[in-house]
Amino acid sequence: MVVFGLVTTDEWEPGAPSAQAGRLVEIRSYNLKSGTRDAFHELFVREALPMLTRWKVDVVAYGPSLHDRDSYVLMRAFTSIEERERSEDAFYGSAEWRDGPRAAVLAAIDSYTTVVIRVDDDTLRGLRQSMQTPAARSDMDTLVGLNADYITSVRNSDVERFRQILADDFLCTLPDGTLIDRDQFLAHTAQSYTLGSLQADEVNIRLIGDVAIVHARTTFTLPDGTPGAGRYTDVWARRDGRWLAVAAHVTRK
Repeated sequence: MVVFGLVTTDEWEPGAPSAQAGRLVEIRSYNLKSGTRDAFHELFVREALPMLTRWKVDVVAYGPSLHDRDSYVLMRAFTSIEERERSEDAFYGSAEWRDGPRAAVLAAIDSYTTVVIRVDDDTLRGLRQSMQTPAARSDMDTLVGLNADYITSVRNSDVERFRQILADDFLCTLPDGTLIDRDQFLAHTAQSYTLGSLQADEVNIRLIGDVAIVHARTTFTLPDGTPGAGRYTDVWARRDGRWLAVAAHVTRK
């Protein structure tokens, strides 16, 4: 595979900003096997993107290129070349990546090119905003973000965020089998958070028209430090152009 690197520095352009100004942005352009881009995008947002987030890789932008049917772009930000090398070595060397989506991702790629440039803060914000407009995001992208918001809101006891993403008729089955409605769930969320290190993985999002079903595995620690694991199933529905959570079922052991 072809890999090129380009970093702008004072040595190459007199009067250029200091090497410490702004951030490094890695722009990776993938040439995919013909006809695989839609499946590649779904795989990326369903499995690779949540994994990158867990490994604290700063994903700036991603998605199909506009110039042909078989190209895909991924942009990631780093503080330095050294941090980029450490971060990518750790991620691509992890068992989670090697034993997870690696084989399926590589099977779709014919070749890729990498360019690394330094950008100022305004440019970086602009690149991030390109992925935040509703028209630029697919339903799968939106649901990946909402699933992450749900877990973060549980971890942070974020009642206000749940008010935004739960449908009025939302119902949740708790691990002890209790069925609660939206108001009861919000009251339950407002209580002090007791689990530690809550993480979601093995996220599987199935789109069925205006309904999406999310299955995932959780790992956590109990207040006494005992490790635990569980699963959850969330159901989302598109209502008046918005995705809202309508049901949740949680199990733990």
